[in-house]
Amino acid sequence: MKKFYTIFLVMMIFFTGCSNEPLVEVKTEKVLSDGGTLTISHDGKISLSHELMIYSNVSGNVLEKYFKDGDEVEEGQKLFKVGNQEAESELLQAKAALGETMTNLTKEMAKKNPVEDLQAKIYELQERIKTLEDESAAGMIYAPITGQLGIDNVQLGGAVLANETILAKIGRNNPVVVRFEVATTEKNFLTASNPKVSLKFSDGTTYPRAGTIKFIDDKTAEATFDNPDGILLLGNTAQIDLDGVKVSNALLVPESAVRQRDGENFVFVEEDNKAVLKKISLGDKVSNKFIVNDGLKSGDSVVVEGLTNLREGTPLSVINDK
Repeated sequence: MKKFYTIFLVMMIFFTGCSNEPLVEVKTEKVLSDGGTLTISHDGKISLSHELMIYSNVSGNVLEKYFKDGDEVEEGQKLFKVGNQEAESELLQAKAALGETMTNLTKEMAKKNPVEDLQAKIYELQERIKTLEDESAAGMIYAPITGQLGIDNVQLGGAVLANETILAKIGRNNPVVVRFEVATTEKNFLTASNPKVSLKFSDGTTYPRAGTIKFIDDKTAEATFDNPDGILLLGNTAQIDLDGVKVSNALLVPESAVRQRDGENFVFVEEDNKAVLKKISLGDKVSNKFIVNDGLKSGDSVVVEGLTNLREGTPLSVINDK
């Protein structure tokens, strides 16, 4: 009888302790599975479309800049002068010396003095000036097409490597583009879908015109938007939303649900109103979600908010379940 009473008392204490453990409020989200759709978001900067890169044929520094960033320019218009600052200084000095020598020549001729030495010096200076001007002309950069210049061009005095340094970008401000990086899996999802493409400004408002998307290469996508009223300004940050992206042959878990410990990844799953810790294996990242290679199944509800005080078996109060 005493043994039975002891066991009964222990059980009462256990169940009383469990019932008194406070519920932890959490938000959960269903693991997105094959056949589902999601919205992918990326941040980027508004840039010119149909861009061309402008390079220099010579190395040196930017000695002259004949435009303001963002200017509209005509084909053939002077943009930069690139060269050696010492050579440029020597050219100015040679021109000044030539002027002075010619003045002296005029004076000596008026006095009917011999001028052979002055004439020889003038010839020498003229030849040197021609050489320096030819070198200077090689570093004159002109607009290859009519268009608008970007706002991130090389500045006055900037160092330039021949055929390597991008001096400027020229293109169109209608339409404009926003470029962003994509993972392989994300590209596959987008290619198999026909997502709605929209742009959000930093204040959260949405640009009224829908965009289109294409891939520049295996890792870069470009969202294009008509800009007839000039509302989309170069250099401004924008968020691109791709809505209706189809998920195929994959499970996706929100990034906010994933916790790392000792180089491994874990999530808390809600089961029977309790927190269950599960180890997972992750693949590519798609926007703010990870591909789950192992550890979860379709329909699992993972905790995305309220993780701070969770441990295995913590009773949960789910305040929303997407």
